Amino acid sequence: MPDPIELTAVRPGDVLLHMGRGEISKLIAWASDSGYSHAALVFDVQTVAEAVSVGVRKTGLADRAVDSTDFSVIDVLRFGGRNASLDPAALSALQAKVDGFIGAPYPLDELFELGVVCALRSKLDWPEPAKWLLRVALDHVIQTDPGRMVCSEFVYRSFAEAATVPAGRLRPQIEVVDQPPVPFPHIDWLALLKEYEEARHHSPNRALPPAPTAGEGQGLQTRAMAPAAGKRDADIAAQAERIRHLRAPSATRALTSRAAIEDPWPNPATVTPGDLANSPSFGCVGRLLLSA
Repeated sequence: MPDPIELTAVRPGDVLLHMGRGEISKLIAWASDSGYSHAALVFDVQTVAEAVSVGVRKTGLADRAVDSTDFSVIDVLRFGGRNASLDPAALSALQAKVDGFIGAPYPLDELFELGVVCALRSKLDWPEPAKWLLRVALDHVIQTDPGRMVCSEFVYRSFAEAATVPAGRLRPQIEVVDQPPVPFPHIDWLALLKEYEEARHHSPNRALPPAPTAGEGQGLQTRAMAPAAGKRDADIAAQAERIRHLRAPSATRALTSRAAIEDPWPNPATVTPGDLANSPSFGCVGRLLLSA
């Protein structure tokens, strides 16, 4: 378990991984085999930015740090490692990207579909190379709308699409990680339905942003997901080399091992809070909230 920390230890640019108390939160954590159901980003010393059912918004950091009503756990991750820090230019680029996402709608009507995909790719106990290929295949079958985003997609894209120099220097590395499965939780199905209907009631019926014109180049999703052809070929070759060195299927590995293969072009819409927790791009700073 991460060490407890005070709010003063949290910095702008940190990622907050939450475990919610609701029934939807239980299913999200189960589908991704993790202890987290929600991701948010610390915008500045007073503010958290996040994608929720009402859309991408900002809320108070101090209030979130003591919100034991809605969350049982809040852990803090930092890009580059626990003792790292974003330089002013990188932080400014990250904040500018976040500001550009404020108000973007949440794809509540696609949540079930995304959950099924995430559960399928994490629950099948296949040998690691096959599991990696399954993730790649499923992620690129799913057609997502880059104008709407779930919580961890918002965090991932804020980093990955920030206008940094060099470009992409904040892009988080996403890996397919061998880890023990989370058992299916006890679900109060009536409470789940009420929770979902309440979220639908509060979700605004927003007009989606217009699609980019031909003069604007590729759309957001294409830029976020697909590298240049030469880079993709190099990525595939590097992953194939790693796969050749994997000998045992995940079922035979000790649960304490951390076998992992990078997904060099993840679909942002199916990046989960668990993926962010497993990313080597982040280091755990500590646990901000732990309540009974």
